Amino acid sequence: MYIVTNTSKIKLGESYKLVNRFDKEGLIEKMPGFLGLEVMVTEKLADFDEVTVSTKWEDEAAFQHWFKSDAFKQVHNYKGDRPEYIISNEIAYYNVKITRDPLLSV
Repeated sequence: MYIVTNTSKIKLGESYKLVNRFDKEGLIEKMPGFLGLEVMVTEKLADFDEVTVSTKWEDEAAFQHWFKSDAFKQVHNYKGDRPEYIISNEIAYYNVKITRDPLLSV
């Protein structure tokens, strides 16, 4: 599995603007190798909001297919500018080596 996170610093009180962008089905759900998406808001920060979007993929090739696709460009509205409420963002890439699931009691 391959996980990509995009953590954005957001103007204080405006995290909902980014969260709302992900609150509907989109083109990513139709991509081969897409396994899921989570949107998380860090709580109790004093100076800014923080939103992390985490996507899960079968492998890096599946992510790269999405990243290079016309669908990716379409949903990210590439004009060179990010929305005014985003202060900064950082992307991290993870190659998952171990996963564990809960044990089912019998």
